[in-house]
Amino acid sequence: MTLEATPIKGTGVVPPETHLVRAHGPFQLRRIRPGITLGQPDDAGFGGLGIIDHARLQPGLVVGMHEHRNDEIISYLRSGRMQHTDSSGRSEVISSARLMVMNAGSGFSHEEEVVGNDQIEMLQIFVRPSVANLEPGVQFIDLDGADRNGQWRLLAGPMGSAAPSYVRQAVYLYDTHLSAGGGIDLPSMPGFDRWLYVFSGTVSVGKQEIGTHTALMIGADETALGVTAPLEADLVVFLVDRSARFSREGTISG
Repeated sequence: MTLEATPIKGTGVVPPETHLVRAHGPFQLRRIRPGITLGQPDDAGFGGLGIIDHARLQPGLVVGMHEHRNDEIISYLRSGRMQHTDSSGRSEVISSARLMVMNAGSGFSHEEEVVGNDQIEMLQIFVRPSVANLEPGVQFIDLDGADRNGQWRLLAGPMGSAAPSYVRQAVYLYDTHLSAGGGIDLPSMPGFDRWLYVFSGTVSVGKQEIGTHTALMIGADETALGVTAPLEADLVVFLVDRSARFSREGTISG
């Protein structure tokens, strides 16, 4: 399906107060609905970007085997390590140096276990595929942390793009680490709106200052925006073609 995208004039804020916060012992979850402040009837997504979970998982936690359908799931860790096991027979450790993308398609099951003594802090990103019931699969991508220092590191993009991993949607994902006093221009692409999230720290975008757990929605026409960090900050940004077709049949992303 496609929805008539609510135009973004300038920038719009998605504040932490709009998140659904849950705590279940060793599992703390902040569920972010990226388009919640756009006022779209019956849809709190941002085009093909459906849901983002900012999670903290404690050592020893096991999330048992469960199935997803029609979710494109990017597991982005900033700390800790996770043992992933899935229905394709893969068993891999993911971390800040190893990205995972599960393309659930017609059905894909997985189990996750926190390994080691460190807390995991991560984003679990649920992208809506262009159509339902595609072929399922999983990708693991090795990352070099130096590639994000003071510059945008491309992590994922549409199938066939130059990104090292793919989702089956018109969505790009980048991250960066800014040192105190550092600055960077936002990436842009014609026809793609941006969704900038402060994973940690505080940044100024134009004349607007935003902190940890806050996001900015930025229209495609706002092409000359810079980001500065008074203190060190970790950021992610999504470029999303909100006019692209997407399925709402996902287990989580729909």
